[in-house]
Amino acid sequence: MANDLMVSLLEATAASTLAILLVMALRIPLRRHFGATAAHALWVCVPLACLAVLLPARQAETHWALPQVTVLQPTPAAIVEANVSWSVLPAWLLALWSAGVLFMVARLAMQQRRFTRAVGPVTEAAPGVMRASASVGLPAACGVLRPRILLPADFDHRYTEAERALVLCHERLHIRRGDLFGNLLAALLRSLFWFNPLMHLASRLHRLDQEFACDAAVIARHPGERRRYGEAMLKAHLAGIPLPVGCHWTYHHPLKERIAMLKHPLRSRTRRFAAAALVMLMVAGTGIAAWAAQPAAQSQAAHDFHYRIGATLEVDGERQDVALRDWPGRKVGFASTTKAGRAWRIELTVDPAEQPGQVKLSGDISVDGKPVSKPILIGALDQAMRIEVTPPDGSSTFALSMVVSQHDGAPGPDAASVPKQPAPAYPEDAKAHGQSGLVVLKLRVGPDGRVREAIVESSEPAGLFDEASLAAARQWTFEPPTENGVRGEGWVRVPIRYDVKGDPDGNGEGSPDTDPRTAWSTLDMAQSTSLRTLECDEMKFDGDDDRKVSCGQRIAKTQ
Repeated sequence: MANDLMVSLLEATAASTLAILLVMALRIPLRRHFGATAAHALWVCVPLACLAVLLPARQAETHWALPQVTVLQPTPAAIVEANVSWSVLPAWLLALWSAGVLFMVARLAMQQRRFTRAVGPVTEAAPGVMRASASVGLPAACGVLRPRILLPADFDHRYTEAERALVLCHERLHIRRGDLFGNLLAALLRSLFWFNPLMHLASRLHRLDQEFACDAAVIARHPGERRRYGEAMLKAHLAGIPLPVGCHWTYHHPLKERIAMLKHPLRSRTRRFAAAALVMLMVAGTGIAAWAAQPAAQSQAAHDFHYRIGATLEVDGERQDVALRDWPGRKVGFASTTKAGRAWRIELTVDPAEQPGQVKLSGDISVDGKPVSKPILIGALDQAMRIEVTPPDGSSTFALSMVVSQHDGAPGPDAASVPKQPAPAYPEDAKAHGQSGLVVLKLRVGPDGRVREAIVESSEPAGLFDEASLAAARQWTFEPPTENGVRGEGWVRVPIRYDVKGDPDGNGEGSPDTDPRTAWSTLDMAQSTSLRTLECDEMKFDGDDDRKVSCGQRIAKTQ
């Protein structure tokens, strides 16, 4: 729970920060060329980016199985104890963030209450217009559910009749344009992202653009009153008390900039239409980009178990073993390309059948991008099932034999789910001299599954195969050790046997069906990991332990 909340918070922070930087970079050029209204509207990008990353992510594509060539299952030597304490970090961070949110909400609420008390008792001057007992920071517009305009006590004496009309027009436009709700949203974002200084700066810049846009709207309605409107601005009494949810005059009010903006000419209808279209495109693009940047969601059915599919693909006499694990109802795929270039693909959905102990497989099979079959198969768990398809021209044959087994809990790594791991290259000097050997590596695996440190624990003969073993090991990826559900760092021990006699089992007997001048490297592990391809001339699997694979590389003949 804490992990999910912190991940969502971090994603929203990143998205909102990028949106703020985008708006800060474009607000002034946009105001200069398209007007203050367009610059103010651009701030919608910030809350939209936060909302976009909280929406359900796009569903992941088909889970494609990889060739099942399992290598080097390492025996965990030790999990680094220092990582255990990190399991409580998300809970502490969540508690700290919650305390910050509560403090920020209380602080903003206190500022709102202080301003309300400072204006003193109010009396109704007109519908929706109240006259305060004080004058500092007024006129102002406040209230979200019941918006109202607050006028200073000396409103009738401070302003002329024409100026009073302009001031009321300004405050009414704040309410009509939804600025009060916008300021409430800005206060909410400041509370949620209290730790992000850019969010507080964005709130202040948003207020400036809000006033610029409102001034532009007033001038658009009263184009001949620029001078009188500027004089009315100069008569306002500035306040030192912030009003988080409202529009008023503070000591930080941009009077100089606002008066300078009054000199700008009104935008033509074409320019306003272009500005609206540009802002809508930018706002929509920001939201879509924030949503698309999320990692694809892995669909999980409402089950507490998953399926493991172990399969053998046979295409035109070429065979390939594959395996994967996934939730019921999620689309999985198997693909195979023959040496002749025929590309076969099958996408399957595995669901529980009506009868207990059975599964229903629904698939789509295509060859070279053209659909050839939509098989539906019902079979028993842990029993062999087979699908065989031939295209109408009879030029190729595809067969998929599989066994589906059910396992409790979430799908873990399988021989098909771990990235590519290159096999060690047999050293040329060792090939030329017909030398075999054994290297035992000790690898430090980080939380990301990558090898952080590789050490040769022992090697026979000393130094001959060390470089090749280390070069390969540094490219491997493992499933890292976990403690309390948190990935940690640990050591694994990996033995690698090199045999130039074509005897991957190391028992002194060559393989009768292989070239005796084949150099073999045998890989064996104790935890799941795999690779996509091995650059081997021949491969041999251990009949008793399918977690072992031997890679044979033929020795070039010398004259």
